[in-house]
Amino acid sequence: MSNTMLPVENKVYNSRNIKKGTYYHKCVGEDLISVIHDPLQRLGYHLSYEGIYKRFAHAIGVDTPWHHVKHLGTKKCTLDHHLKFDTFGFIPPRCMECWKVVVGPRTLKELFALLDIQKSLDRSSKCGIEIRYYTPRLYGGYFYNNSLDEGRECYEAVRKAVDEHIGKEVNVILKRACTEYEMSKGPSVGWIMTDDDHRIDTQLEVLIDMTSPNASGQNDNCLAQVHTHWMEWAWKNQDPTVSEYIGDDPLYPGTMTYHEGDINTIKADIIRAKAMVKHDIEPAVVDAIHAALRGFNMTKRVDFSKMGTVLGFESINPLFCGEGDNYNG
Repeated sequence: MSNTMLPVENKVYNSRNIKKGTYYHKCVGEDLISVIHDPLQRLGYHLSYEGIYKRFAHAIGVDTPWHHVKHLGTKKCTLDHHLKFDTFGFIPPRCMECWKVVVGPRTLKELFALLDIQKSLDRSSKCGIEIRYYTPRLYGGYFYNNSLDEGRECYEAVRKAVDEHIGKEVNVILKRACTEYEMSKGPSVGWIMTDDDHRIDTQLEVLIDMTSPNASGQNDNCLAQVHTHWMEWAWKNQDPTVSEYIGDDPLYPGTMTYHEGDINTIKADIIRAKAMVKHDIEPAVVDAIHAALRGFNMTKRVDFSKMGTVLGFESINPLFCGEGDNYNG
């Protein structure tokens, strides 16, 4: 018999009969590794010899919609949002004290203007395209703060800068933590942490090393990729200001359409194009051949259907002949 353990779905283990008060019950309650191992591996972590999850390396800025202008060192969004909240379902302490000033530029041109504002204000911030389906805008900018007081002060500074450099009609708000939290937990004014949430939070802080030994931010190549995506997103969503960045020509050619115009003219155009592509016959030559065939019909009463027989096959219309058929006269 093989000693290899067969894979079993997690939901089978979730239905275990765990008797309270047993050592097994105690171990299951303290076994965070089984819960966090797979999510952390997907985030690039490994369990080191010290028994702590670490990352070999950390990079930022690849395949992201965001231009990260300046990071706030006190935030650990990967750990807090993508593990603590997504896996355990509680809003962590750092997120409880995360206050975001959110700006909603309406066009690509306003997004680049917001980027200039973020650089000039030198505050923890990012901006980019909003690809989340539940965010009702195309572009967004975020400024990060550690308290409500900081958030209100930041809001005043950002509102003033946006008014001066973009426009007073651009929306600017102050909100608490991530949108996904409020969608799941309700209005942010009522968020709480239970004693069990605090216990798990403390354990995870010990288990996971969030230091990034080689995180140097987005270099010029990364930012070129990000801004390329911005312009493609703007073109896709018919942003009228995108032509200022890509030129007046469409970024991708449109498809041909056949729903308007005289149908016989369209068919003649298809015949000319097919003869050119397939046999390198110029359109003028195609027209001359058709004119000659019409002449035979008028002078000799040999119409198109008879001409097929004369030439050794029954149809000479390229629109209806089978592709690849070989006709030998």
